[in-house]
Amino acid sequence: MPQADIVFGPFQEGSYEELGGSAPSAINVVIDPKGVISKRPGIGLYSEAPSTVIDPDGITGLYATNDAQLFAVGGRPGARKIYKIAGGSASDLSQAANTALRGTGRPTFAETEVFLVIAGGADMQKVRLSTLQSSLLLGAPPLASHVTANSSRLLANDVSIDRTKVRFSGISQGTVDTSGHEQWANTGLDENGGFFTAEARPDPIMAVHENTNEVFVWGKDNLQIFVPDANGPFAPAATRESGTLAPYSIIKQGQDFFWLDQHRRIVYSDGRQFQNLEAPIKRQLDALNDPTDCFGFRVFLGHVDCLVWVFPTDGRAFSFQVGGGWSEWFGWDVSGGNLKRLIANAHYLRRDGGLNVVGTLDGKIGKFSLDSFSDLGELIVARVDSGFINRETDNLKRCRSIKVAIRRGSSNTTSLGRLEWRDDTGPWQGPLFIDTGVIGDNFIVQRFHSLGTYRRRQWRFTFSDSANLQLVKVTEDFDVLSS
Repeated sequence: MPQADIVFGPFQEGSYEELGGSAPSAINVVIDPKGVISKRPGIGLYSEAPSTVIDPDGITGLYATNDAQLFAVGGRPGARKIYKIAGGSASDLSQAANTALRGTGRPTFAETEVFLVIAGGADMQKVRLSTLQSSLLLGAPPLASHVTANSSRLLANDVSIDRTKVRFSGISQGTVDTSGHEQWANTGLDENGGFFTAEARPDPIMAVHENTNEVFVWGKDNLQIFVPDANGPFAPAATRESGTLAPYSIIKQGQDFFWLDQHRRIVYSDGRQFQNLEAPIKRQLDALNDPTDCFGFRVFLGHVDCLVWVFPTDGRAFSFQVGGGWSEWFGWDVSGGNLKRLIANAHYLRRDGGLNVVGTLDGKIGKFSLDSFSDLGELIVARVDSGFINRETDNLKRCRSIKVAIRRGSSNTTSLGRLEWRDDTGPWQGPLFIDTGVIGDNFIVQRFHSLGTYRRRQWRFTFSDSANLQLVKVTEDFDVLSS
């Protein structure tokens, strides 16, 4: 009697053809190095932030400075409030005139020794870190969607006058004289400011980021890299034909950047070598109605290293787990009994301890945690599907039994796993409910007998409640019949 595992991961790798052995799919799960599958990190309370709503229009931006100050930006278009988050409270820094962030783009941040500078698609804002005073950045800087800091200067794109230019400020070092960062001469190359042109193609600049001592400039159709230069502030170093549809999709991971390019591919590069990741989900990416509002972030904790791209208009979020493959992350609509958009609307991976701070659509701040099995009290429904399995023969197979090994946490919450199956794209059968037992039954193995015959069969396991439940292994005992 043959015996073989039912494989649920790595996630979404392999053929597109459903009955040809289609790739496993996954919703709201992660996988550990031993192949054990569990729910994705949930969003739990964060002790530095209030547990209540901070901004009724949602949280659209988060940033923690080098001196560990955490700031959040609200969601009201054209007048986003800026908050200092500390000690379980949120201080509104935008109560006076000209203290809120203007524009409708997602906030981007640049930190200097003195200022936190924020761009949002219009006038840039600065927060003086020593006094927490918010005010407009002076010196006639451009209206910008992206701002970054490099070589003691601020750099930003120009969304209104010349969209092929990167504007830069004068030089400012130290904490005494900060005037250089509010000098934005627009006459070429000048120690009080200037510009350089991303002129490989006359396409508009979509995003500007820095990588150690390089400046990455994305257009719609190309990426150009600039470096500090002795003969002028910045000189071109490389150009590649990979632009971006979505200027907020760019995720930095070490020296590499990951982003959604103009062909709806997920690309990653250090600026010289390029690779693609999106092949298993390319069909889903091509079917999106509006990929341009995509934003991305990195969730890094424990064994989990996930790059997440959220598509707000389409209500979907795709996660690439390093070593685990692709999955989708959703929230859950209890009243309708359906998946809904992930409630995370902003994220920041803190450098002073690695916490993954999250801002939500309804204006709360929490943190991603492997010890949270809900999203601030909202249910997470997770599931994994195997591909269609034929055991390397088109003959009929008799499923004599299925053995399911699961592990639960030590909480006193009773949980149920649910196993279903279908044959040749037919209706789902079952479910078989797997009771995790009482407190102390932390490892459970259950066997189910006589589950019919099939030629190709797909299996589904659902994590159906808020308990800590892990799918360790599923094994099938089967017979191959003569025809």
